[in-house]
Amino acid sequence: MSDDDVPVGSLLGAAYQAVVHGQSMAAREAVDLVRRIGFEQDGTAKPFRFAYQRTEATEDGPQVRTVHATVPLLSLVNPPAISIDKAAISMSLHLISQSADNGSAHTSASGDGVPAEGSMPRLKGRIVHKSDSNAVLTIESTLKQRDLLGSSRLSQLLDAAVSDRDSVWYEVLEQAEAFRTAAAAFIDAVALDGSTGNGVGVREWLQQLWQLKESVTDAVSAYRDGLLEKIPQLHQNWNTQCKTLDWIGRHDEPETMAQLRRAFTAAARHVWNALLPGKPVAEFGPPTLEQLRDRFKAAVLALTAAPPGLEGLPERLRDLEAAVVGGCIALEYHQSDDILAGCLDRYNTTATEIRKMWHPSVQSLESRTAQDGVAEAANAVWDALVRTAPEDFRVSDRRDVQGLLDKSKLLLAELEKQRKQLFPDPQDTWLLRAYTDAQSGWSRSNGSWNAKKWHSEPYAKMINKTFHAFNANIKRANDTYCDANRRPAAWSTVAPAWNETARQFWGLLLNPRDHPVPGVAELKVDS
Repeated sequence: MSDDDVPVGSLLGAAYQAVVHGQSMAAREAVDLVRRIGFEQDGTAKPFRFAYQRTEATEDGPQVRTVHATVPLLSLVNPPAISIDKAAISMSLHLISQSADNGSAHTSASGDGVPAEGSMPRLKGRIVHKSDSNAVLTIESTLKQRDLLGSSRLSQLLDAAVSDRDSVWYEVLEQAEAFRTAAAAFIDAVALDGSTGNGVGVREWLQQLWQLKESVTDAVSAYRDGLLEKIPQLHQNWNTQCKTLDWIGRHDEPETMAQLRRAFTAAARHVWNALLPGKPVAEFGPPTLEQLRDRFKAAVLALTAAPPGLEGLPERLRDLEAAVVGGCIALEYHQSDDILAGCLDRYNTTATEIRKMWHPSVQSLESRTAQDGVAEAANAVWDALVRTAPEDFRVSDRRDVQGLLDKSKLLLAELEKQRKQLFPDPQDTWLLRAYTDAQSGWSRSNGSWNAKKWHSEPYAKMINKTFHAFNANIKRANDTYCDANRRPAAWSTVAPAWNETARQFWGLLLNPRDHPVPGVAELKVDS
């Protein structure tokens, strides 16, 4: 038998062994690669760091933010983690010999050498040679590689960075198209209109409107070109130009022109909101009736919350608001002039009631500012409704409560100084008790002011009580020192100063309608 004669089983086994060995070598290579490039010497995974730019919507508009990401380096590499999904081996053999085992279990009973049924034959053969160096042996295999999850995640991150910017750009582009349409219609209408208002002619308007249009157009172009830093300044230009544009007055502007103006500003606001979400966008021209009504409501809320809390004021302010809302509804639904006049009458009646409610000292800087806000809003809304100024509900006395309390504190110190001039020696006199009552009145007034309960019903009772006690002690002082011999030497000169100081002091703390200043008890001085 030639050396080329090999058992067929060995030939087949060698082929299958080669397949398995190939997979084993790939596994060892994968382990070696993981160790070399996957981990540091201390066993931590080697990182792969990169950065990309991402466009995000913020309060200051679209901002490009640099995002830094880190993924394990091993997740971006394909280790040869191969599994053999299918293997097909094909070879051509030349059968040389066959034999069978000699055991009884493997031969027939006749002893003719023919293998019995169930015995294992032994085959020997050789691979058929096409030439001296080539043999026919074919192995077909299908290999399967695991998915690379890390690189898939990297692609997702980069795709998101592109899509975020694209989504904002598409929104800006859509709003910009609508703005161009509204701007063209509005500017063309102004060019054809020959009217003027507030002393400004068509030429000046066209120049200013063109500048407004260019601010929006340039902002869109800046976003397209990635020059986001230019957008805030262009937005500021828009707001500044709107505030300085001297437009036609409400009663002189044609309704068709007003509609085009509102469409122009609304379209611009949509573009700016896409570029700079949350940033205020100024408008020009008379506000709408709805805007005037909302402005009045906001001013009423501010006055209601402003200290001090005058009893009954919130209810009266709601009545003012109801009259304004009624007038807006009447005009919106083209109701008769009598209905509008009736709404104004209700407003004026309530305003008169509020003006009578004010105490001269029930004022604060917050209250005065809020009153002015309501008055200005009321004038604007009633001018739009009936072109008539409403009744002023504000109090004519604009003194500040805190200033009154500070002044009353100074007057209180002056009372003490004058008392000591009359009675230098510490002693329990009726005048000292009167001063103590005045001091108590000031402390209670200060406490009520800090608690925002100035001139509430409990406050009024409290101050009235101390005031009557003060007057009673002054009466006792007059009775006690009615005899000139019993009076201090400074009585005739200090008593008038005391009386004037006391009159001013209680005039600040008391409601003059209930307790006129002349009602303050005075020290009697001989004529």
